Amino acid sequence: MKYSLVRLMENEGEDERPSAGLKATYNLVLTPKGATVDEVIDALSNPKFLGIYMSNLRTRFSKDYDEKFGTVYDRRAGRKPPVTKDMENEFYADLLTNKKTRLLTWVPKDETLVFPQGNNPSKDLTKKIIKTILGNAKIKYDIAEKES
Repeated sequence: MKYSLVRLMENEGEDERPSAGLKATYNLVLTPKGATVDEVIDALSNPKFLGIYMSNLRTRFSKDYDEKFGTVYDRRAGRKPPVTKDMENEFYADLLTNKKTRLLTWVPKDETLVFPQGNNPSKDLTKKIIKTILGNAKIKYDIAEKES
């Protein structure tokens, strides 16, 4: 078998490539503009700003909802009292403030919120959820990707 010096030199560094398991991960970092981090957290925890993502929350926690308020049939039959909008908002607000049940996971850091990649949906979906919620809350922000 013939080898050229050029071919040997081209292939020489192939064993030195980093393995796929060592890929850098990037978190989303949100910086509020004209608002505080607490105002952003309040918006992310408020069911009235969820928009289309409210249906995801309803579906995801329908069993918990029925346990707390009873099914539609229980309420129609008078076995459970009617559910007011305030009761419903309080139920969903509790879910959104609990780290285990909220739609997104974030960590306050200085004057920003960090959305860890491993604890959230894909970056694109996380950005869409943030855009919807903060757009409904009329909060302006910048978002960037930073290596974790």
